[in-house]
Amino acid sequence: MAAVFQLSVYTSFLAFTALGIAFFLFGRLVLYVLAKHAKHNHLSIPIGAFIGTVATAWALALGFVAADIWAVGSKADQATSDERSAIVRLIGTANSPAINAPELRKALIKYRTAVVDDEWTKNINLRPVASVEAALQNIRNEIFAISQSDIPTPIISHLLNDFDILQNSRNLRLAVGTTSVDAYKWYLVLALTLTTILTIASTHADRIRAGSMALTIFSFSATLCLWILAIHANPYQGLEKLEPTLLLTENAPPT
Repeated sequence: MAAVFQLSVYTSFLAFTALGIAFFLFGRLVLYVLAKHAKHNHLSIPIGAFIGTVATAWALALGFVAADIWAVGSKADQATSDERSAIVRLIGTANSPAINAPELRKALIKYRTAVVDDEWTKNINLRPVASVEAALQNIRNEIFAISQSDIPTPIISHLLNDFDILQNSRNLRLAVGTTSVDAYKWYLVLALTLTTILTIASTHADRIRAGSMALTIFSFSATLCLWILAIHANPYQGLEKLEPTLLLTENAPPT
């Protein structure tokens, strides 16, 4: 499933269109087989209300996946906001007359640039990259060097606290980009989609034309819902993806 979430919007649309066609063909095949069976034993056909039993389970599973996607999006927003704020505070502290640490400021700007260019734009936050790790180490070294000077302890503690927030927010950003929604929940939705198609076909075994229409409507609806969820599964991709420029706020000092 991770490979599907990494597709572009239009490529994923084509992939899910093919999936929707596969759903319909599967349902049409089942409908054909059950229709032949129904001719010999029409009492074996389930009543129409039986569809609700399986369709309800499908709708609930789809809702759980949607809730997870919105929760992941909120985590991504929070991680980005925390990381941006930590960068701004650290650069502001480095520029303050009490510290006046131009090397720390340069290290922070290099970190921000590495995140935007390498970890976010090129890698879509799927895994940590060496340039960002090196930038973090440079920041750490600069803070340690400052701690050896006569800078007051409260200011050093403030720097360390903001640096911890910076690292934690980065870890959360990468965790969101790596995991997104559990693949097993997607497998559950796909399995229940097939089961619902099977149920629709079984309840229409004596009415092939009506069954085909019902399968067309459900296949289209299910595919559209799955595609919309898929393009929002990763908050760093899709139509409403978070942009790395969020780290470059007006309050952030220029590079």
